[in-house]
Amino acid sequence: MTAQTQILAQIKAANTIIIHRHQRPDPDAVGSQMGLAEIIRTTYPDKRVYVVGKQVHSLEWMGDMDTIDDATYEDALVIVTDTANEPRVDDQRYEEGKTLIKIDHHPNDEPYGDYSWVDTSVSSSSELVFSFYKEFENELKLSDKGAACLYSGIVGDTGRFLYATDSRTMATVSDLMKFNFDWTKLNQMMDTISPEAAKVSGYVYEHMTLTDEGFNYIVLTNEILESFDLGDFGTAFIVPLMGKINAAKAWAVFEQQDEGFYRARLRSREIPINDIAKRHGGGGHPLASGAIAQNDAELEDIIYEMNQLLKEHNNG
Repeated sequence: MTAQTQILAQIKAANTIIIHRHQRPDPDAVGSQMGLAEIIRTTYPDKRVYVVGKQVHSLEWMGDMDTIDDATYEDALVIVTDTANEPRVDDQRYEEGKTLIKIDHHPNDEPYGDYSWVDTSVSSSSELVFSFYKEFENELKLSDKGAACLYSGIVGDTGRFLYATDSRTMATVSDLMKFNFDWTKLNQMMDTISPEAAKVSGYVYEHMTLTDEGFNYIVLTNEILESFDLGDFGTAFIVPLMGKINAAKAWAVFEQQDEGFYRARLRSREIPINDIAKRHGGGGHPLASGAIAQNDAELEDIIYEMNQLLKEHNNG
């Protein structure tokens, strides 16, 4: 029995289903979460289906999160989408349900759940959820709203199809565009930033460091971020900015957290960088990973390792 068949059986058996995703969500986290919820709600209208996690202002256009009490988790099926490891699950009550399922497209370095479906060959968790719908299309239904959410998740995680994209991804997008939603409007919404974010963009281009090896990076301290007052908009939009520099072969955004450590978003055009991420408390895809620098010294270590990786590649 495949993982997909097991998951469908659990969905059919459950009366209450609660869907989580990761903290500081991106469009794929919310898209896969909301898209899966819409599939279940549309197919099984008598089931109680909830999506939980912090409501992020910049992604409100994708839908609202539900507020539920602890008692709702009793005998519930809990599904976590797009979340590689348990500490990153938004709302730690995910463990309080009867059964736990993991659906993800990141490397399964930290398995969890009673059932798990992980496929690193797809562009996004939203594409994975759509493939679940397609596999059981004879019995599952997908609403226009759900299709819009899955489309947005794919667009977001592929960087507007600049990476992690293959013919399967484009076939999925083609199928989704047959549903009744305004995909042009969604593209435009995902391509806009706030005036405050625009000011940050200017700061990034003025203060970024591009090394001789082709590593482009920016360090954003709490003090810098507070001066721009981004609120819930987040800093994810900065990552593709760094890659627009034609001399950059790899790039990173180091964002200081309230606790003092740095969250590092690492990207590369063609050289795998996920091993470096794993050495620093993170992981991810070969060309798109995340890591943690506990202090300035570890931040410098990551910069050094990225430069050395590029130097070896350049000399090879």
